Amino acid sequence: MKKISNVTKLSTVALIVTSILGCGSETDSSKLAKEVELEKLRENGTIIETVSIENSQVRLKAGETHQLIATGIDSNGDSRDITDELTWQTSDETIAKISSSGLLTALKNADSSQGLLTITATTINDIFDEEEISISDVAASSISLKQIAPASGSINTCMPARISADITYADGYIAQNSIRGVNFSIDEDSTARINNQGIIYTSAANIENTTVTGTINNVSGELVVTADPVNLESLNLIVAEETVDEITLNVGEQIQLAAQATYDESVSEQAVNINPSVNWSVINAGLVGLSENVSTDEGDNAAILALKPGVTQLIGSCGPKQKIATLVIEGNDDLNSIQINEGNSEYTISSSESLDLQLTANYNSSPQSLNVTEFATWSTNDSNLITAKLINPGTQQAAFRVTSKANNLGTAVITVTYDSLVSSTLINIE
Repeated sequence: MKKISNVTKLSTVALIVTSILGCGSETDSSKLAKEVELEKLRENGTIIETVSIENSQVRLKAGETHQLIATGIDSNGDSRDITDELTWQTSDETIAKISSSGLLTALKNADSSQGLLTITATTINDIFDEEEISISDVAASSISLKQIAPASGSINTCMPARISADITYADGYIAQNSIRGVNFSIDEDSTARINNQGIIYTSAANIENTTVTGTINNVSGELVVTADPVNLESLNLIVAEETVDEITLNVGEQIQLAAQATYDESVSEQAVNINPSVNWSVINAGLVGLSENVSTDEGDNAAILALKPGVTQLIGSCGPKQKIATLVIEGNDDLNSIQINEGNSEYTISSSESLDLQLTANYNSSPQSLNVTEFATWSTNDSNLITAKLINPGTQQAAFRVTSKANNLGTAVITVTYDSLVSSTLINIE
């Protein structure tokens, strides 16, 4: 529901100042600041005439948060995100509070029918929209998955596509285009991947049908998605935001890789970022360390670390297309020794505690040392006292994280091999 209230328009800032300044109260100062801002917006044609809350039809439980977004159309006819320009309110602040930037926090579950609560967003010139949101712990009864981007038909291989859901709850409330609480999975025969945001990445060389399942507790729904590579024209390798065909690195240098795809103009006139869809490989894997699915501010990329001098080829593939780049590694690799952390022969941790191990390769020439943790071969020697995993791949913070199991005491032996050199350390759990 959208309402517009009448606002008395003063003709000039001078009239505003004359009519308000004489009073001198803090309230009058606020009114003056508001009217001056309004006059500025009117002059620029950017004063908002309609406002819409875009993503309110969701269900939260006590303790959860949800970012609301509002779009406005100004007097120039332009649409823009005005989420941070509004005064936000809830109809019951004991149930939920909302920040000036539209972040809604559920404080407790509502007792009203379907847990409904009214959210109001108001502009500086008193134009507002209000929508209902549900805050309740009533369980979901059914899930209907659907494609959001594209909305229908086949998706384009390599291009990220989005899956969402309409969730019906036992009290009859329907959350539309929501992924809150949904766990996504795909059938084992598919080469596609899907993340917890419902973004699906495809890479098959031919047309591929993938069954996507969305689950909340014991309730689930399915959707078959078809990926078609017919519109995929080419792949580009991107380094430092530039398209490249050859990369030159010094031993010890690490860079991020990205990829773009070009499609038929009917699909997209611009290249599309396809980083998580690309499969990377190197002809001579001994020259460089390759890390895939490296999390960055721009999303999941890949990274390479130059380990030994030489010339090889880097290959990025997605669908039926490949991009091959020449990779030149310069410098020396006169390896002297390897070392786990500070080189101690043993470390002590408590039950359920973790310890991060890094393997450093020490050279007789530049680089003097290099973190080669993720490109070494680690072994826990089948110890039942600990678990281990690689963290921060593709960065100089890469580490082998060892965690002791609860209520288990004793000693575990960690062994690591890199370039034919072997090192080991003891992990005492006390």
